[in-house]
Amino acid sequence: MLVIVGAVLLSTYVRAADSRAQAGLNPSEVLVVQQPIAAGTTVEQMASLVKLQTLPQGAVVSGSVKDLSGFAGKVAAVALVPGEQLLSARLVEPQSLATPNQASVPKGMEEITLKLDPERVLGGNLKAGDTVGIFISYNAGVAPGTSDNPATKLQFHKVLVTKVGTSTGTSTQSNGATQQAQAPASGGQIFVTLAQSGTDATKTVHAVEFGKIYLSKENADSNTAPVDTLHKDQVLK
Repeated sequence: MLVIVGAVLLSTYVRAADSRAQAGLNPSEVLVVQQPIAAGTTVEQMASLVKLQTLPQGAVVSGSVKDLSGFAGKVAAVALVPGEQLLSARLVEPQSLATPNQASVPKGMEEITLKLDPERVLGGNLKAGDTVGIFISYNAGVAPGTSDNPATKLQFHKVLVTKVGTSTGTSTQSNGATQQAQAPASGGQIFVTLAQSGTDATKTVHAVEFGKIYLSKENADSNTAPVDTLHKDQVLK
């Protein structure tokens, strides 16, 4: 009987000692990754992939997350592995994962790249996300059976620029922010990638192959009303 009582008292003492030890460590609850989480996973998707666990304060990493409710709409910036604490710094806005100096392509659009001399692309003063107007010129007749009568038209408005680069590579700032392409000092060309519908892209490619192109930078206030084709004999009128 005394042995049983002694065992019970010892067990109670040990549990009390453990409780006192844990209290001295100031335990905190944090979210810990339970299953692999890929970069780009939304907070809503990762809710079932993390679990709230109690850790000693000394083991809690600065910036650890206890509750996902304040991170709605954010995504994992990097891949996360089981066992690591979920950190607020690794939950970012979706757009921050976009490739530097590259804009997302609208659904259903085609991407085409033009190689143009600097003077035809504002001296390189363009960046991804800008919108441009496309001027198309033909030196010969613009309709079947016409004579040699050069023509120019502002054919397209608000064309999205998705990427800009030069023959020496795209220029971006060290922090990854988008920067304008730097035009070569001389003789170089600039690569501009545009997003257009299949029909419009076909017309742009035709102009590159058989005519000439100039780009203009447009803004929210640019006039997008249709412009008539201008022929040589109308320029000085």
